[in-house]
Amino acid sequence: MKETKIYLFLSSLTAVQLNRLTRYLESPYFNRNEKLLKIYYRLEALIREGAELDVSKKEIWELIYPNENYHDEKFRKHCSELLDLGEAFLAQQVYDENPVHQANYLLQAVHQKQIEKLFNSSQTKAISLAKKQLNKGSSHYYYLYEIEKNLYKLNNLETTRVHKGTISKINLADIVNNLDYFYISEKLKYYCSLLSWNRISALDSKLLFINEIIEIARKDEFKEIPPIAIYLKIYDTFIDNDNINNYWELKELIENHLDLFPLDEAKEIIESAINYNIRNLNKSVDFQIELFALYKKSLEKEIIFVNNEISPWTFKNIITLTLRLKEFDWTEQFIQDYSERLNPLYKENSVNYNMALLYYHKKDFNKVIPLLQKVEYEELFYGLDSKAIMISTYFELDEIQVLTSFLGSFKNFLSRDKSLNQSRKLSYLNLVKFTKKLIDTNLNNEIKLEKLKNDILNESTVGKPWLLEKVEELRLSFRVSTRKSNR
Repeated sequence: MKETKIYLFLSSLTAVQLNRLTRYLESPYFNRNEKLLKIYYRLEALIREGAELDVSKKEIWELIYPNENYHDEKFRKHCSELLDLGEAFLAQQVYDENPVHQANYLLQAVHQKQIEKLFNSSQTKAISLAKKQLNKGSSHYYYLYEIEKNLYKLNNLETTRVHKGTISKINLADIVNNLDYFYISEKLKYYCSLLSWNRISALDSKLLFINEIIEIARKDEFKEIPPIAIYLKIYDTFIDNDNINNYWELKELIENHLDLFPLDEAKEIIESAINYNIRNLNKSVDFQIELFALYKKSLEKEIIFVNNEISPWTFKNIITLTLRLKEFDWTEQFIQDYSERLNPLYKENSVNYNMALLYYHKKDFNKVIPLLQKVEYEELFYGLDSKAIMISTYFELDEIQVLTSFLGSFKNFLSRDKSLNQSRKLSYLNLVKFTKKLIDTNLNNEIKLEKLKNDILNESTVGKPWLLEKVEELRLSFRVSTRKSNR
């Protein structure tokens, strides 16, 4: 059963969600099929026990049809019906968590049934909930649009518009304004997403009316609408990257309004600010400091996590940045505090690699190699970078014989690997090539060292700063030895 859709679905739920699903399935309003309950109870028990043993379809069949031969099609139909109920349960959970949505549907129902005694109370409830809603993202304005539209219908203005007493209740401006706020916000949000993806892969970016929408969004009346103001400023950081004021204005908007957005949208917004700093990382240390502050804010607000997990890529990016800033104590504490939030599939590799990276930057080289040797070679994301660090660590430890052997085996691996794209493969091969030149005994004069420096500068290579640093050290050493010999 563990390979069936229904088992995989149930095993993805938390203990609290299973409790709620049990009550949901036991309610005759949602489910009147006792056979589905028996299947559910057996699978739920298996999941809660965390048992390694599986249960067969025939074993469950005997619980619901003790005197009948197993019928696969009939059993699969029951499992499909149970899965349908599970999916309906998930939708119900989303509905239950959005009281504004509920109030809006109540307005619709009251209007359709023309239950006059509920007119005032349902309107008051909807308006009150809309005002109290903490989420002020673009969806907030869509809910307001829906509410205002249903209030308009509920007041039956179409049939009573001739009466002067109803004129004050006409809310057409509110309907249209909220629809505009929602539409402009969403259009800007997805256009910004398109611009972001275009940095990776060329996509069709000709969106209908986008220039007109951007022009409209710049009007003063929209500056107080948080999603419009934020996405317009994100757009500005894309089209005018060199204007640092765009970033400062975006940062101020984030400080003032980020808490108004649901977590998934807040994550996208702060990632736009993060990506701006990443794009400018090599221009000034100020961008590194800003990026560090944004990462800390993302951790503090818990918006950096997806399904309560931090991705190994984000984990590594944060550590790489903080080590560049020489925040060694903070980095070590970060690894201790947040390694438990890594997916178990990546945790061991990630911790070993990043602890090795920390020791490397602290120049505690003897602790680096044992940790890197634990990083799985097949895990290219950490595996390749760990090999690059091993190269520089062997060099720093003056393990030239071991380094020479390692360079040969690493070059062979890169040459055979078909999964790496050519540009990335070349950058690692260049690291091998330039490291070999660093340990070449014929690299013994200023001219050769200057040529090596220029070659490194002009090539795409992993570890370029380290290679240039070692060339400079060799030049200084060569000059010192030259002066001594001339005395």
